[in-house]
Amino acid sequence: MTKTVTEFEETPLVCREALVAALKGCGVGVKIYRGCRLCPPDKIEVGDYSQIDEGVRIFAGLGVRLGRHVHLAFGSSISGGGTCEMGDHVGVGAGVRILTGSEEIEGGLTNPTVPADLRRVRRQATRIGDHALLFTSAVILPGITVGEGSVVAAGSIVHRDLAPWGIYGGHPLVQIGVRNREPILEAARILLEREGSGSGTR
Repeated sequence: MTKTVTEFEETPLVCREALVAALKGCGVGVKIYRGCRLCPPDKIEVGDYSQIDEGVRIFAGLGVRLGRHVHLAFGSSISGGGTCEMGDHVGVGAGVRILTGSEEIEGGLTNPTVPADLRRVRRQATRIGDHALLFTSAVILPGITVGEGSVVAAGSIVHRDLAPWGIYGGHPLVQIGVRNREPILEAARILLEREGSGSGTR
């Protein structure tokens, strides 16, 4: 008989009872895979049907809120000590970095090995709008608002607010297109109706 190799096994989900007990908020149909890190869980809210993959790191700082049908892919992270709010139907690709705070380079020492009163840290609010897509290894800097429906190309560094439904990429970041919102909003409306009628998967 062949022995099961752990590395070949499908990663198990964290049980719903544990999620409800630990998280600040947990919607229906949430899937969170073991091997991620959510710290502290009581500052994290996860909306209906959202999914957090193995290898994701969320260091919640002052608070993180994920909307409905949000997907955080393997190796993505949220960190920085501020707040992060994501809307509904947001896709976060592998290795994406969402930052909510940073060290100031003037006026104090840097990094958490020194006492807080000797550091200069800026904590900010980073916002990702409904239907936004952040592709592999994009970096969202602290305090940025990514507008509804915006797309960020792989490897891009987002250093300024992005207008709704724009497609952005390059170094420096520029708008390279516009996304057609109508079919996306219509699909979201249909899905909401299905879930409201109980015909969606739970």
